[in-house]
Amino acid sequence: MRLLIMAASVFLCLYVSGCAVIQKLKMPTVVRIKGLPETFEIGAIVRTATGEVVSFEELMADLEHVRIVYIGEKHSNEAHHNVQLKILKALYEKDPRLLVGMEMFVNADQHVLDQWRAGKLDQETFLKEVDWENTWKFDFSLYRAVLDFIREASLKLVGLNIPHAIVEKVAREGLDALSDEERKQIAQEIDTSNEEHKAYVKTVFGTHESDEISIFESFYEAQCVWEDSMAEAISRALNNKRMVVLTGNGHIAYKFGIPDRAFKRTKASFQTVMPVAVGTEVDRDMADYFWVTPAKKQADRSRLCHRGPKRPLVGIRLKTLDQGKGVLIVGVLPKSPAARAGIKPQDILVAIDGNPVSRLSDIHNAIAGAEGASTTYLFKIDRQGELMELMIQINKTDPASKEASP
Repeated sequence: MRLLIMAASVFLCLYVSGCAVIQKLKMPTVVRIKGLPETFEIGAIVRTATGEVVSFEELMADLEHVRIVYIGEKHSNEAHHNVQLKILKALYEKDPRLLVGMEMFVNADQHVLDQWRAGKLDQETFLKEVDWENTWKFDFSLYRAVLDFIREASLKLVGLNIPHAIVEKVAREGLDALSDEERKQIAQEIDTSNEEHKAYVKTVFGTHESDEISIFESFYEAQCVWEDSMAEAISRALNNKRMVVLTGNGHIAYKFGIPDRAFKRTKASFQTVMPVAVGTEVDRDMADYFWVTPAKKQADRSRLCHRGPKRPLVGIRLKTLDQGKGVLIVGVLPKSPAARAGIKPQDILVAIDGNPVSRLSDIHNAIAGAEGASTTYLFKIDRQGELMELMIQINKTDPASKEASP
């Protein structure tokens, strides 16, 4: 489901983030759990230790006795965020001193999270300060209810993540390529010895292609850097309190991502709850509890479409370069408007209709709200040092944008 990452880079889709490896089924109304004979419908909460469906009250009676509760999500599924909020509210009733750790924020922005919690920042300023547009990208409305509750309850919000540029650098060049300053921003101890974890990550690696990340060992090092660093952030913040951790399903699957790494540091008891949408099949040992939810609605806006009108599909996969150097095109979808115009992988997009492009949002803003039967855009491209202009025509029949940064 995207190694699991989110950044202002195309390679978010490469990492094991909110994307646990889940097999799609033909049945759209139930979830199957391998090893159990029955199927489970929307609303079912399944305790995997026994295979039984339990009530919400029974779930909470179990979760109330552990120090850390991990609640996963598929980032773009609103129902998963509703599950998170319901559990969070119930745990808060039992312990108002609860901490909330979120993958969606980098720990370097902790001062911003503290200001927001104190009511010193409005939503627009808050999103700008944490650079939501480029660091997370998902529709903020998916997270608004959870974040509003955290602020209303004055819960301590902890940013768990590290800069995605560091993770991507490790994935491309290996851990040894990090500078001393970059090493200071990640966990001191990185564990790459778990063979089961490595095998799991390899299943994700095998589903992606990238010219830049072609060596699995570096890819796996990056995943471990990512998850050990989030585990260390949990360890630093926990002290004698309890914490709810909100993160992608892939980071908690089988527990060897963040949970086991945090336990190694804290020895704090924990449970994992994984929301899963109907139409999927999961391994029984992926979580302590599964909560069956609706699938993501077709109308839901996915990554990179968190505000404004639907954007037409251009058909390019992107990666941001250093500030001011444009945006690298790392992939072009066959038969897409970009392919028809002659855009190629490794082209650098410099401007659209004369407007400079240096970040993904520049592209989204430039092509938002296209009207009429077709719309044309002039893309200025740097191809191996040669500047050229290509006209892209987007027809009304082209599908709405689902392209991930890429």
